[in-house]
Amino acid sequence: MYDITDDNLRNRVAETLKDYGLSRIQYSAFIGDMPRHRLNSLTVDLKNLIGDRVENVQIYPLCDLCFKGRREVGKAKKYRLDEGKVKVAYI
Repeated sequence: MYDITDDNLRNRVAETLKDYGLSRIQYSAFIGDMPRHRLNSLTVDLKNLIGDRVENVQIYPLCDLCFKGRREVGKAKKYRLDEGKVKVAYI
């Protein structure tokens, strides 16, 4: 999840999330899976982008059980994530 007021920075954060293979599920929400070392790299890249600005990005790693236990209401794209990788939701 991100709360970024600067349009240019918000677009760069969104592009960075896509570059890491995450899928947009809402305007400021992304989901995907990646090995832990890539999650660490993504975190560093986001910190470098944000710098000392008063902006916020939330990263929620999800275990397999938590991801499988999520609830979706309505028709939505289905997401199948790889077993054994860290599930990451950016809501």
